Amino acid sequence: MLSIQEHGSVEEASNNLLDFILVPDNWLAASVASPRPQAWPAPDIQYQRRVGPLRICASVDVAPSLDVVLHIAFRAPGLTPVKAADHLEDFLKQRLPLTPNTEWQVEVDERRWIHFTRRYVSAHLKA
Repeated sequence: MLSIQEHGSVEEASNNLLDFILVPDNWLAASVASPRPQAWPAPDIQYQRRVGPLRICASVDVAPSLDVVLHIAFRAPGLTPVKAADHLEDFLKQRLPLTPNTEWQVEVDERRWIHFTRRYVSAHLKA
């Protein structure tokens, strides 16, 4: 049985997980990754990492409309959305630093995962 990879820091987990999920071959189609957070995190543990009690799950999801979304979720005992936002900043700072006016959608599901989603690439061209 496979287990979730463990790392010593959020930054270390970020380097490892972002290297994997940002490769277009590893993007998930809508049939694999549901846009509904309750059907997430991705069931494949390749998309998950652990730092102590903190679980991190991330993927790049492609919708049938060809919208491409970056989806990152955190879960830990007592984790709040504010603390999860701090983890998000640490997770992204080496590759995709947070900038002012970057809009993220935030949602907490019934399993206490705190989800952050945002468009990863610009809208596709329309004729």
